[in-house]
Amino acid sequence: MVRTRNNRGILVVYALIMGLLYVVIGLAEFILAIWNWFIDPSGNLSLPYLPSRDLFGGFSSLTIGAVYLRSLDLLKGRNESLGFTLVGALLAGAYSVVYMLIIGADGLNAYLSHISGEEFTWEWLTQGTLETGILRPEIWLGLASLPLLILTLKNLESQKSE
Repeated sequence: MVRTRNNRGILVVYALIMGLLYVVIGLAEFILAIWNWFIDPSGNLSLPYLPSRDLFGGFSSLTIGAVYLRSLDLLKGRNESLGFTLVGALLAGAYSVVYMLIIGADGLNAYLSHISGEEFTWEWLTQGTLETGILRPEIWLGLASLPLLILTLKNLESQKSE
C-alpha cells in the first residue's frame, strides 16, 4: 500500500508538470495563430520551434494540458482521477503519432518529388507542412508522456488487485 501512495505522488507531480507544459505550449500556439490569422495576417509572428498558424494544434495541446491538470484530484484521494491521467496520456500519444505521420507524409512527398526529377532536400524533416517538422513540441511531449501512461496503468492494476 505504501508503494501505491509513493507511485501516486510521483504520478501527480508528473501529470502536473506535463499539464503545465502542454498548457503553456498550447496557449503560445493558440495566441500565435490568432495573431497571424486575424490580427496581423500580412505579418508572421513566430517563436522558435512553435508553428505560427496552427490554431487547432494549440487548442488540442490546451485540451491535453487541461485533462492532465484535472488529475490533481488524486491528491484528495479520488481514485477516479486516474482516468484523467490515462486519457491525457492517450491523447498525448495519439497527437504525437498524428504529427509523426504528417512528417512521414512530407518525407514521402519529398521522395516522390525526387523520383520525378526534383532535387532531394531534408527540409521536410525540420520544416515540412507544419513549419516545425520533427522539432514540434507535441511530438516530444507525447513521447515524454509514455512513462506517465505506464505509471497510471500500474496504479490502476494495483488498485484492481486491492
